[in-house]
Formats: sequence, structure tokens, C-alpha cells
Amino acid sequence: MSNKIAAAMDATLKLSDVSRDVEFSSSDRIITAETTRGLGIEAFGHFAAAPKKLLCFLPSAQRKDAPPQAPFYPRWSWATGFPDWDVLSLSDPMLNSCPDLAASWFASSEEDIVSELAAFIREFCNRRSISIADVVIYGSSMGGYGALMVAAELKVARAVAEVPQLDLLLYPDKDALADVEKMALHGRSLASLTEEHPERTNVYERLLSTRAVPPMTIVTNRGDSAFQETMEFVDRVQSLADQSDSVGSVSLHLTSRNEGHSVQPTPFMIQFLKSAAEIPAPTTTYFPPVEGEARRLAFPQWHVEDGDSWGERELNESVTWIKWTGGSELQMQFDVENSAAASTKGMVFSVAAKGSTHEALSQQGLNFSSYRSIGYYKYVELPAGISTQNINVRLESGASIEAIGLASWDVKKPLVRDLRLS
Repeated sequence: MSNKIAAAMDATLKLSDVSRDVEFSSSDRIITAETTRGLGIEAFGHFAAAPKKLLCFLPSAQRKDAPPQAPFYPRWSWATGFPDWDVLSLSDPMLNSCPDLAASWFASSEEDIVSELAAFIREFCNRRSISIADVVIYGSSMGGYGALMVAAELKVARAVAEVPQLDLLLYPDKDALADVEKMALHGRSLASLTEEHPERTNVYERLLSTRAVPPMTIVTNRGDSAFQETMEFVDRVQSLADQSDSVGSVSLHLTSRNEGHSVQPTPFMIQFLKSAAEIPAPTTTYFPPVEGEARRLAFPQWHVEDGDSWGERELNESVTWIKWTGGSELQMQFDVENSAAASTKGMVFSVAAKGSTHEALSQQGLNFSSYRSIGYYKYVELPAGISTQNINVRLESGASIEAIGLASWDVKKPLVRDLRLS
């Protein structure tokens, strides 16, 4: 054990103790939590004073020529390459209950380990005030498989997966899978688990179950045994757009040499991760009008209490969402300055509704579009100069307006002032 890991263990804190304060950020720490069924989650953490992003490392399988480590913190030493980021190196939770296991692929009959890791990351981000859209999850081989799976649960986090597995049933190392069945699944076959929970053994099935294609970059080469499987996976992902509530960019990086199932040098990958994090990754977010779907709404950029003023904002084509919990009725008033010519489609007004129906929203004059996260919308006519706009929405009894949004359309950068909701 390195001195740095030992020091971090001495500074161990529970996830519930994570904070944004200076004292917390001053030391490397082990952060711990438990899954729903009591399995331990452990992460080595290196923290920035004012983190711009969060980088999460997920573990690959451990070497067969040495006893497995538990816990096992992959690539923890890379944290020094990201001084302005928080960095978490997550151990495989299954190692705590199966100390002889070198790799589990996060498979369990009793609970969804991938979902539990996503919840851990989400809670960490909440406590450190980091947007999920600023999370990068990296892993190679089993870790790449996990990065894609966990990012799908988080929907807008970026996955960088190096030579990943994509379908456990196709993995050629049958001895490793036999160990998973014997120890992690307590004798149950992976085929049986897949039949009941396909999303626990197959990345594509996970994307289907979460209805999300996260921003992802896959790094591979023609010499990897899963190369053809990876090409087919990337092609299949394109077909998920019409079945998903959010769709991020998907990219493939082929290395120049046919290196087989191996990873790129550390300096290269550190720079690669930094570059991948800067790729614009807008997601198309849909807001279907069925019960519970509004929970998929991205964090609003501004919040307006009943009767309070929104202040002054310059709008662009991306929807600015404003959280609203005022029930099924909304009255909205604002002044807008249009320095261009008058337009019947100057702006777009959007609404995210819970418990409503397509018919009811249509009766309110709202159409649906997936473009730039618009969702259900209607145009706002803008005269030239300064005007006062009034928008009213009334949904059926039992429905609720979760958020409203504004964006520019034909008019470039209209200036909105004194927006009030009631």
C-alpha cells in the first residue's frame, strides 16, 4: 500500500460528510457509503479547492498472477494530472464480499450495482456543487464497460471507455466469467441473470432501460478481440435516438496500432481525458407527458419563487429552464427588448409537465420538438423594440408544471427583464 493511500485511509469520511468547504478539500480521503443492501462502496478521492469537473475512474479486472486487492483503487495516481478537478477512483463493491474475485463486471443477483454507483456519484456531485454534465467517467476493459453503464444511469455524464466489454455473454475469458457466476452470483449463471435483468450484463440493454444515450467516447483498435462487436455497437446506438429521452454525442477513437486488448500510455490518456471533457456535449432532452417523466428534467439554470422577479437575462437558442412547482396553472409576465425586426417566431416558450397528456398540452397550443431540448413549446411573437409579454398555461386537474423554459428563435439574443411567475 502506498503512503498516499494509507494517508487517505486515515482521513476516511462517509459520503454524508462530503462538503465544499476548504478543510474537506485540503486532504486526499477515502469516501465510503453503502448500497441499498449494505455492500460497501469505497473511493479514493483527490479534491480541488474549486472543482471545475469530476473525473471518476472505474476498475478493470485485476492481474491473475497476484492475489486480488480489496479495496482496489484504479489509476489513483493520475489525480495529480487534474489539479482543477475532483477525482474519484472507485473500488469494485463486489470485492468486499468476494475477496478472492479479481473482477465482477458489477454483476449481482441481489441489486443493481451500476445504479448504486451512479447514485453515489450523483450524491457526491450534489455535495460538491458539481453538475452531472461536468462528470467524466473513465475505465478500460471491465472499467470501460462500467463507465458506459454508469454514464447511462447519469444520462448526461461523459463516458470514456477504452477497449471495453459490451456484452458479458460474449466475453472470451470463460474462466473469469465462471468466477463471477461462482462468487458474485452464488452459483447462478450469467445467462439466467441476463434473462431476468439484461441491463446488468449488456451495455446496449442498459441504454434501453435508462432511455438515455450519454455522451461517450470509445477508444479501441483493430487488434482488440471485441473490435467487431464495438463497431456493431456504435452502429446500433444510432438507432436509439427515437427510443431515448436524452441523446448525447457518440464518438470512436481508433488508435494507429493494432495493439490488441491493451491501453494507451498514461500521459496520452491524461491529455485525452482533458480533451474529451472539452468536447461540446449538448444532449437532446425529451419531456414525454406521462407520469414521472418530469424527473428527467436537467437542473434548471435559474429558480423563481412565486411573485419574485427573475432579473435580466440574454437568451440564446438553448432553452433556459426555470424550476416551477406552482401546480397546474401558470401566469407568466416579462418585458423583452428586441433590437431586430419584428418576428412572429421571435422566441420559444417551453413547458415540462408531469401527469398531463399530449392532448391537453396540444389544447394549450403546445407542439413537441426534440431540437435543442425544446420539448413542448409554442412561439412567442416579438415586435421591434421593448414589449410586455403575458403567457398563461392551465393544465388538467392533477397535472403539474415542473418547469418552464425560454429560448431565442428568429430573434438573436433577446433581452428579457423582470420576469414574474404566479
